[in-house]
Amino acid sequence: MNRLDALKYFVVAAETLSFRATAERFSVSPQVITRVMGELETELGEQLFKRNTRSIRLTDFGIQWLPQAEQFLQQEQVLFGMPAKLNDNELSGVVRITVPPSAYSDWVLKQLLLALAPYPAIRIDWRTGFNVLKAVEDQIDIGVRITQRPEDNWIARKIRMLNEPIVAAPALIELVGQPENIEDLLARFPIGSLLNSKTNRPWAWSVNDEFIPIYQADVVTDDTKALLQAVLAGRIFAPLPYMDCQHYFATGELVKVFPYSESQKWAYYLYRPKQTITAKRVLLVYELLEKIYLSHRAA
Repeated sequence: MNRLDALKYFVVAAETLSFRATAERFSVSPQVITRVMGELETELGEQLFKRNTRSIRLTDFGIQWLPQAEQFLQQEQVLFGMPAKLNDNELSGVVRITVPPSAYSDWVLKQLLLALAPYPAIRIDWRTGFNVLKAVEDQIDIGVRITQRPEDNWIARKIRMLNEPIVAAPALIELVGQPENIEDLLARFPIGSLLNSKTNRPWAWSVNDEFIPIYQADVVTDDTKALLQAVLAGRIFAPLPYMDCQHYFATGELVKVFPYSESQKWAYYLYRPKQTITAKRVLLVYELLEKIYLSHRAA
């Protein structure tokens, strides 16, 4: 067994979670990757991957050993005088990104793909949802999270503050009237809310630094874009991100129901996990996303 090749195979297999994709990267057969990984595990006396006929997954030992293998390969490149400029292999492969669903996030994805036109070997795995995906278990390279403060294991950049006014279509207000206050709205008017998939109940609303539980809603969805469409249809009142509503405020299709109320001061954070080595393609995509988000904030 060539130990250096074995380390390279292991690092790429940990990234792709596919012996077949690893074999394609090195122009060898999948059987070679399987054999070398088996020999490497025998030499280490520990299993690196859990395998079945359809997939592979890093073991706890594999997760702990991966940073050491990456660090060794980086030192090997320095030792043998690898050029400082990026090579083709460093700007190829998958970058996995998790973001909350919204029209804003859809726009960001489009801008990112346009910016990545000079790098056709970089593949984007774009996951939207409110469930928190983790760097190791879900193989996440970059994320966007709505929270009050970043976590300690992040390298993070605050993109913008998040304001969620309660909005409605003017036609709905004309039909059912203007609620006097938040209590009146919840008691007498049709409302919509996002669903907390963990509890299977609507998320509480946050108004004027107070969390207001929602026990029943006329429209419940786990998709911000769907909630926006329900409001535009004149069916419900609902809190929505200001950045998703800007266009409709300008056209008159939506209005703020309580113009002087304030939502909880959440923030959008762009982050990547702290780790010993971060792939060059991940650093590039992170930099591009940072520019895209900040340019939109400035606009």
